[in-house]
Amino acid sequence: MTGSDKNLWQSLGFLRLALLALALLNALLPLVAILTDIGAGEHGLWNLLVTMITPVMAPLFVVVLLFDYIMSRVRAADAEGERRLSYTRIARIELAVILLTLVFWVSFFIELMS
Repeated sequence: MTGSDKNLWQSLGFLRLALLALALLNALLPLVAILTDIGAGEHGLWNLLVTMITPVMAPLFVVVLLFDYIMSRVRAADAEGERRLSYTRIARIELAVILLTLVFWVSFFIELMS
C-alpha cells in the first residue's frame, strides 16, 4: 500500500468506511442470493435479510451517501491543496458507490412499481 493510499484510507475515517462497506454489502447481498439460488419460498434469517431488509435499506443508504457526497464537495470547495484533493477523492468514491447501488436496485424498484 502506497503512502497516498494509506492517507486516503485515513482521510475516509471509520464512519465513512463503515457507511461505504454497508452500502456495498447491501448492493451485493441480493446478487449473492441469486448466485447461491436461494428461493423466495424458503424461511430463515438469510431469506429475511435478502428479501425484507436490504430493499428497505437501499434508498436509505443512497440518501445518506448523497448527503455525505454533497458535504464532501462543500468541504472540497473550502479547502486548498492536499486537503481539497482528499475531499475530491472521497466524493468520487462515494459517487461510485451511489451509482453501483443504483445499478443494482433501480430495476427492483421499477418492477415493484409496475
